[in-house]
Amino acid sequence: MLLPLLSEEDPAAPSEGTLDPLGLYQIADALAVKLVPGVRERQRHPRFLTATAVSLALCSEFGDDAVAKDGISEPWQVFEWYVVKGLVRGVEDGDKLRGLPGRDKVSQTVKNGIPLSARSYLKTPSVFGFHGVYRLLSRTLRIEVADRLGDAGYELLEVWRSEQGLHGFYETAEGNGQKWYRSLVDALKDGLDQGAVARSWGWNGWQFLAEHLCPSDIGHNERRAITGFLLSDQQGHRKAVLEFLVSSEGKTLCEIIQERNGNERIWSEREFHVAIEKKSDECLGLLLQAIMQYETFARTLQDAFDDCLLAMSQRRGKVSPNQLAREKNVMRGARHVPDLFIEVSDALSPPGETNRFQEAFKDLAERCNAEQWVHLLLEHHKKVQLAKPPNGKAPWFERFDDGSYMIRPGYLRDTGGRGDDSYVHSYRVAPLWSFADDLRLV
Repeated sequence: MLLPLLSEEDPAAPSEGTLDPLGLYQIADALAVKLVPGVRERQRHPRFLTATAVSLALCSEFGDDAVAKDGISEPWQVFEWYVVKGLVRGVEDGDKLRGLPGRDKVSQTVKNGIPLSARSYLKTPSVFGFHGVYRLLSRTLRIEVADRLGDAGYELLEVWRSEQGLHGFYETAEGNGQKWYRSLVDALKDGLDQGAVARSWGWNGWQFLAEHLCPSDIGHNERRAITGFLLSDQQGHRKAVLEFLVSSEGKTLCEIIQERNGNERIWSEREFHVAIEKKSDECLGLLLQAIMQYETFARTLQDAFDDCLLAMSQRRGKVSPNQLAREKNVMRGARHVPDLFIEVSDALSPPGETNRFQEAFKDLAERCNAEQWVHLLLEHHKKVQLAKPPNGKAPWFERFDDGSYMIRPGYLRDTGGRGDDSYVHSYRVAPLWSFADDLRLV
């Protein structure tokens, strides 16, 4: 079963900002971090934790201030170029590279015969490359500590080199691994000197990287080690969530979530959270209640906003607040949001998000008629947009002196709010399932 994959490309956000028009994401993300620390939605393959450990070992050969000729690329970044190019070059089965950050960019450089460098790679590699995507998890699991190999990193590296027959890799002992370690360090040094990948197409290191770091070809002992790290939850509830996910009930619920997403394009983890709450301890139960309550609030706001966008799109001209107030989900929002505001404020107290929630959404908690409330909703969107870095974003519609609104061309819609109880945000079921699949836990 394949759960939806977020794209690994490096999109450039338009000036208006197309994501999170109501400022709902920050609290959802904070709750997800408390639920499963270190895991992000973009993550798919836990073997990138091993690649990170190998990278930390190789990059320890260079000083803290080492930087490539281009003046911006650090040693880890140069190694990432080599890894991704090696995987693209040496792994013939494209399915094995699903979820590989930078894959499309590197494939294009290979096709065009362009040297792989900062100019031809991802625009924001520290966020969208595999180091950036998995850095938080590697630090949470103490694979990386203060930009160095942590205890878990040493353990993972030892398991990997032993299982891969690479004795001597990052150690004084003689062995086949020592030769490859020096070869990769030399490639890194030359890459730093040139500010680009500095090995020809015939370099045997490409095949080495493909054979030993392919995301989907994790060795048995390596899988056990990574699984152990993921289940050693010092904070949060990653262990409880992962163990439930790989149970028969959890797997069935994941299939239901996936099927609904495939048929209706609705990805919602509510059923999963309802089920796991029944088996959880008090701390996890309170956090899941907070998530479910918050997502009810978020869905109510999002549906009302989407109804407004649809109404403006259908009229293609100026629309009065009175007209928008007649939309079903706008009326529902005006009626329920004030009460939901109080309920969610209470639910968010245990995870410590009440103050942030109240400050962000207090302008929508006023009890008023639908026409007044829709004005509050649209002004809230405007405030959220203006607060976005670096210099604010434009709202998705224009407001005129007579109080009417008109949608801007880039935001025309042909559907309104869903009007159901589905989540607006994701809470890491997709990456955890992909991890479990790679680790053969399901």
